[in-house]
Amino acid sequence: MDQNKNKITQVKEAILTAPENSSLKDIVDSDKKAFNGIRMLYSTNAAGAQLQIDESLEHLFTGVFSKKRLLAYSDSIRTEMEEGTSVICFKQRALFDTNLLSDLPKYFKGAEFSTRKKVEKVIEAVSEVYGGGFDYSFPMLENLREFTCANNPYPVAKVSAAIYFDNKLRGNLTSSSNQDDLFAPYIEQAESVWMSYRSNQHTWNMIDRRDLIYAVMLKTFQLCWTTNNITIEIALNNLIEYCLNELGVLPLKELYFAWKAVIGFSVGYFTPVFDEKLLKSPKSKSVDRIGALAWDLFIFRFTETLLTEEKENNFYIPSVTTLDKGLLSTIVSCPAKAMISFPDLKYVETIFEDELQFQQCLNSSMSAKQRDRITDPNRGIKGSKRLRHYMSVSIANLEKSINRLV
Repeated sequence: MDQNKNKITQVKEAILTAPENSSLKDIVDSDKKAFNGIRMLYSTNAAGAQLQIDESLEHLFTGVFSKKRLLAYSDSIRTEMEEGTSVICFKQRALFDTNLLSDLPKYFKGAEFSTRKKVEKVIEAVSEVYGGGFDYSFPMLENLREFTCANNPYPVAKVSAAIYFDNKLRGNLTSSSNQDDLFAPYIEQAESVWMSYRSNQHTWNMIDRRDLIYAVMLKTFQLCWTTNNITIEIALNNLIEYCLNELGVLPLKELYFAWKAVIGFSVGYFTPVFDEKLLKSPKSKSVDRIGALAWDLFIFRFTETLLTEEKENNFYIPSVTTLDKGLLSTIVSCPAKAMISFPDLKYVETIFEDELQFQQCLNSSMSAKQRDRITDPNRGIKGSKRLRHYMSVSIANLEKSINRLV
């Protein structure tokens, strides 16, 4: 096996197969060489920093980790701990969802709307709990295609309201010559932010990663809705074949989400995020719902990137606003055990609490031919990803196929 692939596999195996009462030190010591050079956040109840959401804010924010405390790991932390103690800097900021960003213009203009009181509480928490730290990159990703549509003013309006809020927190508000529009002084800056975002290749790479989730989920539901008495093994085998042939990759996190969905159709127990009518059988709005679900599931891929923003002993801890019940249900359904960054490999990995069971199901579902393709030494860490065009074609065909079922 490729040395880089082997390192990732060894780290995951050490975490997933460790006895229940193992400390993080026990896990790292079980394979020290594999853990060299990584950065990790590890969820536990036994030790670490209490950085999950305070109970008083749980109706507004949610964390992505499964346990109440977090431990951080890096080479520098390990060295310092061996010598005595290590100083670790945990940073937090509120990650706005699309619903919250959409509500900001209405809120600051004094309009009445159903979630106004919740928005007010979030704004208070950003100021008093998060020290003014908030992030609206996630909803910008979700709104990027809207920004590129003809004559759509709403994306710029949303971002100008966020910039207004940031300046308000800093005490730097600019008087508007247009009394009817509080955000007029920030429109130019908002447009500039959007233009920069649109021209950034990293942004479009993130869109591709979301669309990868969308493609896999479309295939998952199309398969479950058209196969009688489907089993987990049959479904995963078909999904593996689809991913290798149509997408050129074997996206483990996306297949993990698919596995969670397939369990409901196979054994009759639906985890909360998949327990709704539009996902149990094809309806006129099912494709739209799968699209929204793909964005909710993408939150894990998005929060992974926060691990890459800091170095050494500095870590960002994600806190997501939850005005959207669907997003909250998604995070609750997929509790994260750890997030790991492999900086040298430019690779990030989330490990979920039930991922060992998923890996066992996935491995038992593979044919010998599929296994040979995946373990081919010439295959890179991220597979042999096909051109964006082929994923777009696949998505379009799957959407048509599902709509025909209706």
